[in-house]
Amino acid sequence: MKLMKFFSLAILLLFTNILASQFPSIESPNGDEKEPLSLPYIWSSGIACHYLDLDILSEGYQQSITVKTSDLIVAEIKFQRWSIGDADELNQVFLLFSWSSVWEPPTHYLPLWFGISGSYPGVIMVWRFSIRAPSKPGTYYIWIRGDCASTMEEAVANIGRRYSGPPPYNDDGGGIIGKITVEPKIYSKYQPISYSTLIVATVIASLLLAIIIVYKRILRE
Repeated sequence: MKLMKFFSLAILLLFTNILASQFPSIESPNGDEKEPLSLPYIWSSGIACHYLDLDILSEGYQQSITVKTSDLIVAEIKFQRWSIGDADELNQVFLLFSWSSVWEPPTHYLPLWFGISGSYPGVIMVWRFSIRAPSKPGTYYIWIRGDCASTMEEAVANIGRRYSGPPPYNDDGGGIIGKITVEPKIYSKYQPISYSTLIVATVIASLLLAIIIVYKRILRE
C-alpha cells in the first residue's frame, strides 16, 4: 500500500510541474528605477519637450505607465527644435528606447524631426505614434535626444560613439522623459491547455490506471 501511495504521489507531482510550465513566471523590474524628467523641459542644445503622453485615452499627460508584455502603446509628444549656431544647419530630434538590444548603433529609436529648424523658436511639432511594449517584464525608459548630423542614421549612431552604451539620465543632448513598467500577462485558469500537455496528461493517467489494476490483481492472488 505504501508503494502504491508513493507512485501515485510521484505521478501527481510530475503532472503538477508540467501544468505549471505552461504559465510564465513573474520577473522583478531590472536595474535601479528612475523617474522621468518633469515636463516641459528645455535643453541647452536647442531642444524642448512640452509633453509626452503614453496613454492618450487617460486624463492628463501620462509620462509613466504600466502595461502588459507586448501591449500596443499609443502615445503623443509635443517637442520643439531650434538651432543654437548656424541657422541653416541640419538638425535632428529622435526618441530612444532602453530595450535596444545593442547601442552601437541603438536598435530601437523613433525619428521625430530631420531638417533645417532655423533659429529660435525653430519648429514646434506634435507627433502621435505607436510602439510595442517589450516582451520581457521589467522597467524601461524613453529618451528624447537631438543632434546636428548630416543624416538621421548618423545622429542615432553618434549615441553609441559618444557613450558606448545608453545615454545618461540627462545631459545637454536630452534626457529621460518616459517610463514604462511591463508586467507579465496573467493567464486565466480557464485558458485552453496545449495539445502536448493533454497528451502527457493522458499518458500519465493511463500509467496510473495500469498500476492500480496490477496492484488489485496482486491483492487477489
